[in-house]
Amino acid sequence: MYTMIIFTYHFVVDASQLFIMALVAMTLFLRTEMHHENMDDAGVYAGAVFFMLITVMFNGLAEISMTIAKLPVFYKQRNLLFYPSWAYAIPSWILKIPVTIVEVAVWVFLTYYVIGFDPNVGR
Repeated sequence: MYTMIIFTYHFVVDASQLFIMALVAMTLFLRTEMHHENMDDAGVYAGAVFFMLITVMFNGLAEISMTIAKLPVFYKQRNLLFYPSWAYAIPSWILKIPVTIVEVAVWVFLTYYVIGFDPNVGR
């Protein structure tokens, strides 16, 4: 029960952190129409894509502490030959897929039009 509360709290904090980073990205790269005429425009485009990639990629970095906290249980079960390693790792990996999809969807819905990747909101 306690682990589930921490797990839920972690994802609420993680989602709010992602929302704040999206606000930063929207103000940093604010342009509803991204121009494609010269190298400066390409630098802005590459900077926006790089910022998006780094933010989404390192958004789950806080989960490493929870993974490390579960390691003693993993090693004890492995040493006593209870479960193979894949039986421990795959369920948590599969459960993180929907959370990651939701986080990326929130990021894209908040920033895609404002940064100027597409000038049409309805598309």
